[in-house]
Amino acid sequence: MDDAIDPLTRLAIHHGTDKWGPHFYTPIYHELFSRLRDRPIRLLEIGVGGYDLKTSGGASLAMWADYFHDAQITSIDIAEKRLPPHPRIKLFQGSQDDAVLLNRVCDERGPFDVIIDDGSHMPKHVVASFQHLFPRLADGGIYVIEDMQTAFWPHFGGSILHGGDTVKLARSLIECLNHAEVVVADRTHAFPPFAREIKSFRAFHNLFVIEKGDNHEPSNFAYDLNNPCAIKAVQTIEQELERTPTAAGMANLVDLYLHGGNPARAKEIADRALAQWPADSALLAAAHRVATQRGDTATKIDCLERLLQIEPDNAGLQQALTKARAQLNPPRPARND
Repeated sequence: MDDAIDPLTRLAIHHGTDKWGPHFYTPIYHELFSRLRDRPIRLLEIGVGGYDLKTSGGASLAMWADYFHDAQITSIDIAEKRLPPHPRIKLFQGSQDDAVLLNRVCDERGPFDVIIDDGSHMPKHVVASFQHLFPRLADGGIYVIEDMQTAFWPHFGGSILHGGDTVKLARSLIECLNHAEVVVADRTHAFPPFAREIKSFRAFHNLFVIEKGDNHEPSNFAYDLNNPCAIKAVQTIEQELERTPTAAGMANLVDLYLHGGNPARAKEIADRALAQWPADSALLAAAHRVATQRGDTATKIDCLERLLQIEPDNAGLQQALTKARAQLNPPRPARND
């Protein structure tokens, strides 16, 4: 049993923090943060603990200092604290929604690689802290909201019906994460300034975890071949298929160029691939889509005829072929003699 305890959970037990036992956070944190253990990171935790006792609290700060050997640890608490000094821990007194204080903390001790909100747990404070601090988080950093169960507790300002401001924030983060998809449906939709920096959003029991990073991936329904993520993807696919070409891979590349608005390049790849794999259904289907977008009815018919040789009992293909032939050779109007 002892061997199953991760290092952070063991430290939580020894330092007496409620992040393990009353809560079950430390195994999640170990999974999230283990790669950072030996780096000189900067960590901010909102909430020292110990409530109004000046000489009580700081259990999780001591845990973080032991876990991150070279980290600079910072904390904010609304109550005055008189804890034993530690060379890598600094405390600030004030409210977590005080913009002046938060600016000062970030200026003096940031940018932070990890921010953990274990403060008042009041939804309005949670949202205010996030909106102010997330933009000051380092690129690649992680922001954690603890004890988000209070989103559903009215005496904290939450709501059992809709989760209050904390769940509204979560919805906003999911929209930010999928901003490229949202604008496909509504180009006028408003996003917060950090929308393209929400790299991931994860929810655990009582925990929200938000990772900051590049979120410029395009929608596959509005694929932009000039998008940096798309450029890298296309280059990677083409290089790999150059080394080891496959019919399935080429069919996917055809569709990628077609979605990106380059049907000429899509046709070039489809023609070259079909010369090597003339009876591959995925390639023929991709070539059919290219011909459809280009208005090339003759090629559409050729693709459908070849697909029907592979699937002669496919009624949908038969109907599409009949329609395409009618488009190519529309019936002549009847003569009135």
